[in-house]
Amino acid sequence: MRPREQIELLSPAKNADTAISAIRAGADAVYIGADSFGARAGACNDFSEIKKAADFAHIFGARIYITLNTILFGGEVELARETAFKAHEAGADALIIQDMALLEGELPPIELHASTQCFINTPQKAKFLEDAGFDTLVLARELSLKEIEEIAKSTTARIECFVHGALCVSYSGQCYLSYAIGGRSGNRGECAQPCRMKYALFDSRQSQVAPPAHYLSLKDMNRSASVADMLKAGVSSFKIEGRLKDAGYVKNITAKYRQILDAEIERQNLARASFGKSEFAFAPDLSKSFNRGFCEYFLRDDEEKCASFDTPKSKGELVASALKTIKGGFEASSDALKNGDGILVKNPDGEIFGSLVNSSKNRQIVCAKNCPKIEKGAQIWRNKNIEFEAQTSKEPSRKIPLKIEFAERGCEYAITFAFEKIKAEKIFPKSKYSASQNFEAAKAKISESLQKLGGTNFCAENVLFSAKSAPFLRASEINELRRALAENLEKELVNGHLKRRAVPRALPKYSGIEKEFFNADYRANALNAKARQFYKKCGIDILEPALESGAADFCGRELMRTKHCILRELGMCKRRGLLPKGLKEPLFLKSDEAFLRLQFECAGGCGMKIFLGEKA
Repeated sequence: MRPREQIELLSPAKNADTAISAIRAGADAVYIGADSFGARAGACNDFSEIKKAADFAHIFGARIYITLNTILFGGEVELARETAFKAHEAGADALIIQDMALLEGELPPIELHASTQCFINTPQKAKFLEDAGFDTLVLARELSLKEIEEIAKSTTARIECFVHGALCVSYSGQCYLSYAIGGRSGNRGECAQPCRMKYALFDSRQSQVAPPAHYLSLKDMNRSASVADMLKAGVSSFKIEGRLKDAGYVKNITAKYRQILDAEIERQNLARASFGKSEFAFAPDLSKSFNRGFCEYFLRDDEEKCASFDTPKSKGELVASALKTIKGGFEASSDALKNGDGILVKNPDGEIFGSLVNSSKNRQIVCAKNCPKIEKGAQIWRNKNIEFEAQTSKEPSRKIPLKIEFAERGCEYAITFAFEKIKAEKIFPKSKYSASQNFEAAKAKISESLQKLGGTNFCAENVLFSAKSAPFLRASEINELRRALAENLEKELVNGHLKRRAVPRALPKYSGIEKEFFNADYRANALNAKARQFYKKCGIDILEPALESGAADFCGRELMRTKHCILRELGMCKRRGLLPKGLKEPLFLKSDEAFLRLQFECAGGCGMKIFLGEKA
């Protein structure tokens, strides 16, 4: 296993180009989907894309992780195994998996990471998965710092936690709502996101509890202020969500967390998981990329105001209010808005809608045609910043600092490009070149030319000219030597990475887990015989297959469990005695597509369970 002290920033990528942008922006690793079996069906890539991303990543000691994290039907297990081998051949460094069937057969010599869909929420579950052969454990998003620390202390596996991005309202891997409503399974990478729909909320007497809203929609995670605390708790890998996001989003969020992590790595004298310094043509700003508002999501226990009831769409940054209504738009309280910006408007009566800025002059904002009336006092968020998008469209640069030496060794000259212990050398005989009559001028020319590394992945940290004589070299000759040395050093860096990447694949230990820490029913997500065989060897009898098997109906089944509580968000917390008198439970959510019954959990921490309603 890799040292837990190597701190990793892990970024998402929907394709190879986005992966390369993320690495340039400072990612130590990137997770990306292969051609199938990833938990984002809309983010698949063929193996040429995987190779393209891996070839670039390995120059910087960065890594590529493949999302192979759906549950599998029996006929898919061997196809998924073939995908694993092809991904390894393409240069991938790890597989992120959920289905334990893959452990019941041969796999390539590659790290295994237990996906967050494995629902790792206890020290017992973590130790169980470590014993099964997982190098890295992606913990449940809902865990507090204290819970993360307890798990980290229970295992020698690396601990990976989400630090930023969109939130699933349910415990990952334990949501069956999309499948129950429309046949699209989140555990199969096809979630229809029913949590982002608008619902009516009413009690058992059909009385409306509150106006219709997006009651299951959450804000986005933002733990940028708690990175130091997460490091202290034992987190080694900081994961950004967003494999469906565009490259501009990935670059901005990666760049910001790179700055934060670098400061903590230096302050705490820690080691970074890759190398190379990134520079950006923009000032990273989390508020300027897609977001629904931010929360830390229970990192400090029962956090309030994690919901985004108003809208499931991006709010962006609050930039102004409407001082008055004008024809086609409004007068803004600030001059932040520019032509082409996208805005989200919330009128004083609660009406919410989006529009585009057609023109902005002297704070007089004219919006796109057919924009609803923007009332005095409306709040204005900017969710598309045209100037910032232009800045983030430019690629960051990431450079590896080199020590360059021009030396004299007896009858030969030697030029060395070195990074840490890895180097490339060009040696050529003195007799091939005439000695320069002006030593100082030749020395300056050679030293200056060797530093011209623009267009490569390197920069010169320092140049040492230790030769006592200087050959007469034409500019074209020095350029060719510099180019060849840079290419050779890249190859050496990649080769060094690949030597370290090989992981001997041992059979899992099949250690058991206490049954109170494991759901042996449909929530085990065992969709095939190989997965059930794995659990059987661990002393666990799976009582029933995954719901996606079609072997069971949804009646009485818990379709979602969440720490999010609608009552708490509405100021009606039962645990605090704030439930209005006369409100009769159970409560229900109703939309055109769904009728759901809510069960509130108030003992040992707030939360909800969701079931299908008994009647529509």
